[in-house]
Amino acid sequence: MEKSDGDWRRESTIREERTKRKRIWLGNALNAVASRNVKVLVVGNPCNTNALICLKNAPNISAKNFHALTRLDENRAKFQTFLGCELVALKAGVFYDKVSNMTIWGNHSMTQVPDFLNAKINGMPVTEVITDIKWLKEEFTERVQKRGSVLIQKWGRSSAASTAVSTVDARSLVTPTPDGDWFFSGVYTTGNPYGIAEDIVFSMPCRLKGDGDYDYELVKDVIIDDYLPDRIKKTEAELLAEKRCVAHLTGEVRSTQFL
Repeated sequence: MEKSDGDWRRESTIREERTKRKRIWLGNALNAVASRNVKVLVVGNPCNTNALICLKNAPNISAKNFHALTRLDENRAKFQTFLGCELVALKAGVFYDKVSNMTIWGNHSMTQVPDFLNAKINGMPVTEVITDIKWLKEEFTERVQKRGSVLIQKWGRSSAASTAVSTVDARSLVTPTPDGDWFFSGVYTTGNPYGIAEDIVFSMPCRLKGDGDYDYELVKDVIIDDYLPDRIKKTEAELLAEKRCVAHLTGEVRSTQFL
């Protein structure tokens, strides 16, 4: 696991640059001495782009072994889904852990796309349990997208406890996925089946086959209707912009600077 020292939203430009350069050093170190089967979980924000920097500097390790921690968003989405159907949940005795197939597409930022279309509660589509589609598209989506910022505004810092819990939940990276379910993680997009731009780290739905090699596969049987594409393109555009900003750290542009 890789953790940054401080939240990027509170860093100066110089500190942010130094923090990002640490991903170069980490990638180089992993490339030199780590097992080729190592699993790298990048927690420090902006975690998607930091994961990209890290994997680009570790060319001897498969890009599929690098993950950005977007599990925190999944947990928040599951909990918000539970809150949104609390009357149904209380009547049925359902807790948030009965929410499955939750997906967050894209960046770990306010452009992320909480996907309620594919989510289920006790095996039933969320849209059949929560019939207030307006709430799902507006309030639910906004609460998940802005949860991190709300915590920072309230407490002056991000939630270390939530991050720690989500890191523990990332055991899904080495645990076979239950039949019919999936998890999502910030993973390398090259070769993805969704038409998302290649060569970025993007949160997408994954399954772990559990055949001993701990190699995930991207889920193909997902619903992508008219609601999702424009939102996915927006978060994709943000990640492509971030990628351009760190081109000197990924080897795409040579830099003579070194901090």
